[in-house]
Amino acid sequence: MTTLAPKPAGAFDRRLLHRARGSAAYIGVCAALGLAQTACVVVGAWLIAGLIAGAFAGGEDLAALAPRLLWLGAVLAARALLASVQEAAAHRAAAGIKSGLRRQALERLMRLPSGRHHSGETAALLVRGLDALDAYFARYLPQLVLAVLVPVAVLAVMLAAYPPAALIVLVTLPLIPMFGILIGLYTRRRAERQWASTAHLAHHFADLVAGLPTLKAFGRAAKQTGAIAATTGAYRRRSMALLRIAFCSALVLELAASLSVAVVAVTVGVQLVGGGLTGVIGLQTALLVLILAPEAYLPLRNVGAHYHASAEGLAAAEQVFAIIAEEPEREDRPEPPAPATGAVTAATALTSAPAMRTTLDRAPTIMFRRTVFAYPGRDALPERSLTVPAGRTTVLTSRSGAGKSTLMAALVGFRTPVSGSIAFDDTDLADLDLATVRRSIAWLPQRPVLIDGTVADNVRLAVPGSASDPAVARALAAAHAPAATRRVAAGGAGLSAGEAARVGLARLLLRADLLDPPVLLLDEPTAHLDADTEHAVLASLAPYREDRTVLIASHRPAVRAIADREVDW
Repeated sequence: MTTLAPKPAGAFDRRLLHRARGSAAYIGVCAALGLAQTACVVVGAWLIAGLIAGAFAGGEDLAALAPRLLWLGAVLAARALLASVQEAAAHRAAAGIKSGLRRQALERLMRLPSGRHHSGETAALLVRGLDALDAYFARYLPQLVLAVLVPVAVLAVMLAAYPPAALIVLVTLPLIPMFGILIGLYTRRRAERQWASTAHLAHHFADLVAGLPTLKAFGRAAKQTGAIAATTGAYRRRSMALLRIAFCSALVLELAASLSVAVVAVTVGVQLVGGGLTGVIGLQTALLVLILAPEAYLPLRNVGAHYHASAEGLAAAEQVFAIIAEEPEREDRPEPPAPATGAVTAATALTSAPAMRTTLDRAPTIMFRRTVFAYPGRDALPERSLTVPAGRTTVLTSRSGAGKSTLMAALVGFRTPVSGSIAFDDTDLADLDLATVRRSIAWLPQRPVLIDGTVADNVRLAVPGSASDPAVARALAAAHAPAATRRVAAGGAGLSAGEAARVGLARLLLRADLLDPPVLLLDEPTAHLDADTEHAVLASLAPYREDRTVLIASHRPAVRAIADREVDW
């Protein structure tokens, strides 16, 4: 597993525009709604000032003020409606953008070596991490647009109404972003550390849950309580420290804005008392300036406050962009894709590519030429050379851990040799289109991954699109699998190991029926079956082995009996 060190992003990450579909349109919507809200702010301030000045300095009655009261109500209602529309648009855009980023990250993870990223960290990043982008799109980004538009419009109106007040606002306004930037730089570092803590926590919990049966078997489960308490305690302390910074930064920005507005108020008040602003027009001007001055600072204060809420989402987005930018570590040629750990099942990965013209239109001869495979933190497997004859059934009977499953995973591009090569009919696997190769293979892994749903839903993962009920029923019957309507929980809960294996076998047979792949790979297909069921399954498998290159990993005598060639090393 590698640890990513993403390049820090600024307040506005342009990669969200380039990488996430819909974000550019959302920025346009934000700008249009921001202009409309700015107009509502200016018009509303002018109406309020006119109403107060007319009532107190002009002596107007309610009948004379009624039209302006109605206009004011309409402006306030429009402002509330625009805010509501912006919130709805933000959540809609955020959902689409998060979905796009998750899809791009998963596609990239499928093209990286397995084991480079830990499943716990990856799951936390793509779920909880990207969900934090809601605050960025729903709150921070709209306020960023308003922070550009509102101060300019307010300054223009104040300059026309009372230039001295506009000059004060112009001088003090940069204090807000200056303080915000200083605090934001510090907050960003803390947010990155917070996200690293979250990833560590997810990593620890994922490993703990995966190893819980072993821990309980050896009586060590209770010993993990202290480790969990220490990890969650550190996470809690970092979270509270980040919240303290957010509250303190809001206080600093509020103080700076309040002092600036107070200077404007004192200046206008002195003019009113000294006679510089007189009559209805003078009072209306003074009130307009006093109402607009806080509005000039408000978007900038909100930007600073909402930046902290979005900081975790931006830190997670940095991690996603780092994954998307990763390249396979291969010197001589591009590396075949690898699956996203814990995110996409092998069956789904095999069918995710669009249908293409197949170049493996007949059973090929498969050759492993002095291939060496390695896993992170472990010694490399011994060098292997193996020829799997075309149209024959080859059974691998080597000891457990010798690399049988690795060889099969390599044929579908889920593992890449550190040296040597793999060829189909003298054509190197790296020179073939991987989508075509995968479409030409039906693979039963040692532990088929099952999803929430029915048995039929799990079997249909074998093929793109939707398989018909009769086709699924035939595959289930041939594999002697459980009933199609039986419910299955994620991970196979509710099925025995033998039943799960037969569901995986039905998935392979359905793929063989509908796509007619010339290569079948079966990893321990009968490991959890009794002798009678094993013989019935192998009898059902016999027609599927005809005119196909079949590679089976198994130690069972009944499976070895059907082999045209047996390989042991």
